[in-house]
Amino acid sequence: MKSLLNRETATGLLVTGFGLATTLYAQSHYKLGTFRTPGPGLFPTLVASALTVIGACLLIQSLVQRQQAEAAEFEYRPFLMVLLSIAAFAVIFPYAGYGPGVFALAVIAGFADTQLKFAHKLALAAVVTVIAVGLFRGILGVRLPILGMGGF
Repeated sequence: MKSLLNRETATGLLVTGFGLATTLYAQSHYKLGTFRTPGPGLFPTLVASALTVIGACLLIQSLVQRQQAEAAEFEYRPFLMVLLSIAAFAVIFPYAGYGPGVFALAVIAGFADTQLKFAHKLALAAVVTVIAVGLFRGILGVRLPILGMGGF
C-alpha cells in the first residue's frame, strides 16, 4: 500500500496550513475594512487566502495522482550554500555596503548549483546586484549605502 504522505502532499499541507494560520491571524489582529476603504488587515488576508487556495490545489492534485515520489535524499550543499550566502551578506553589508553584500550573496548562493560555471555565477550575481540596487534605490526609494557605509 502506498503512503499518502509524499513530497507533494507534504508541500500542499504545509502551504495550506501556513495560509490558513496567516489568514486567521490577520483577521483576528487587524481590521479588514472594505475594498473602498481598506484596513491594515485586508491585503495580508487576501494574500494568505490565495496562498491557502494554492496549497489546497497542490494537496488535491497530490492526492488525486497518488504517485509515490522517490525518497529523495537531503542535499546538504544547496542548503549550506544558501545559509552561508545569507551569513556573508550579514557580515559584508555593514562594512562594504549593499552592492557588495548582494553580489557576495548571489555568488555564494550560486555554488549551490554544481553545473553552473563560475563565469556564469559572476554574471548572474552582477545582474542580480544591478536589479536589487535599482529596485531598492530607484523604485522603492530605500536609501541604503550602495558602496561602503558613506554610500552614495
